[in-house]
Amino acid sequence: MSPPAAALDAPRMAGLLAPWARERHGATAVVRDVAPMPGNAGLSFGFTVGHDGGAERLVVRLAPPGVRRSGNTDVLRQVPLIGALERHGVAVAPVLWSTDDPAWFGTDAVVQPYLEARPLPMHGPAGAAPLDPDVVAHHLRQAVAALVPLHAVDAAAALPGWDEPRTAASEVAFWGRLLERSPEPDWVGAGRRLGAALVAHDPGRHRVGVFHGDFQTHNVLYDASGALAAVIDWEIAGVGPVGLDLGWLSMMTDPACWHAERRAVLATEADPADLLRWYEDAGGAPLPDHDWYRALACFRYGAIAAFNLHLHRTGRRVDEVSALMGGGVPVLFERGRALLDNASA
Repeated sequence: MSPPAAALDAPRMAGLLAPWARERHGATAVVRDVAPMPGNAGLSFGFTVGHDGGAERLVVRLAPPGVRRSGNTDVLRQVPLIGALERHGVAVAPVLWSTDDPAWFGTDAVVQPYLEARPLPMHGPAGAAPLDPDVVAHHLRQAVAALVPLHAVDAAAALPGWDEPRTAASEVAFWGRLLERSPEPDWVGAGRRLGAALVAHDPGRHRVGVFHGDFQTHNVLYDASGALAAVIDWEIAGVGPVGLDLGWLSMMTDPACWHAERRAVLATEADPADLLRWYEDAGGAPLPDHDWYRALACFRYGAIAAFNLHLHRTGRRVDEVSALMGGGVPVLFERGRALLDNASA
């Protein structure tokens, strides 16, 4: 078993998975149907293992080889988190196996079950009608209800030493550093002003706990009956103000947060007031500063989109989605400031 020396593709990954499968499931185990998973830059593969007991569909997620393990590049960071969430009734895909031994795949890896489930689409064809509001409400009610047990996890007891708690100010500072790498000076200036206003108007009564960090429609999966199956993609989860999660989902599904090109392909829309009401109806503790968290989400995503557009334009990471989202940076910052003005009125 030797570490990969070249970029991973499906055939190469199949060769690495074969000895792993035999070690785990016996000498007759075979691997088939290896394919990259969407949205993971070739670092996540679905595959089937056939063995004497039958067959199972799995997913292997890899840390980027040769990259310092931190945040979303540290797949093993998710192992204790997912275990704790599973014990506390949060719908997750359990970790079946993990390793920091590079002999298997040349990098850290985790294996989880492949879920036969799908998300609500975030985008659709330009000009297409939004999804049926009743369908959206049925699914999003379940999504915000899934946040309730997550936000109730006692991080200090369930995950001692797992993550340093973040404050609202440190969250603004972290994403602000990313914004500074954008080559668009007007965007940087607008983002700086919004970040400063967020800190100046920080309500200071944040409920602190475990947050997902990227709680949006693509990261919540539903089975064929429409029942919530799992919340996925915990790469940027942390400990800090939990209101960020609902603010993030509100921003992603609110047409007022987006420029014309993004609004034209927005498939899932929701009234932020409905999301907040559904959260509290499901037993979530009140979040009195929802507009502030929505403004924080606009700042956070604006910083990410500005940086990703820079990577796209320079050819460092070509991605047409980044091109689409990047054009909305000024609108996100403007919307964030309007939400702050409303929150402090």
